Amino acid sequence: MTDVERPAPRVSCRFTKQDRLLKTRDFQRVYRHGKQLHSPLFTIFVAPNRLGRTRLGVTTSRKLSKSSVVRNRCRRLLREVFRRHRAALPAGWDVVINAKFQLTTAKYALVEQEFVRLMAKLTKLSGGDPSAQTD
Repeated sequence: MTDVERPAPRVSCRFTKQDRLLKTRDFQRVYRHGKQLHSPLFTIFVAPNRLGRTRLGVTTSRKLSKSSVVRNRCRRLLREVFRRHRAALPAGWDVVINAKFQLTTAKYALVEQEFVRLMAKLTKLSGGDPSAQTD
């Protein structure tokens, strides 16, 4: 097979462990030093990191719903929206999303619309380069 016949390398859309915020201290750093963006469905906290990749953390408290099924659906919705739009996001950010009660009944399209709106605001605020931002 020649180079002309080979297909272009595919960009992975997988949501791997390296793409997640897992440790409490990472969440606390974003809460303390990050910016807040509000929506009726969720609040997004963002802070720059030095990893060169954007990571996501999602919190859904028991105040949101007593049912773990509902809370897990909210997490899946937010992770899917992030996964689909990660390529368009500026690199080098830690993003923590706190779900609100309205998210429990929201459709995917509305969640996606709100996420894109807030991330556009973030891109505009940061100028697309998180390293250019000062704390």
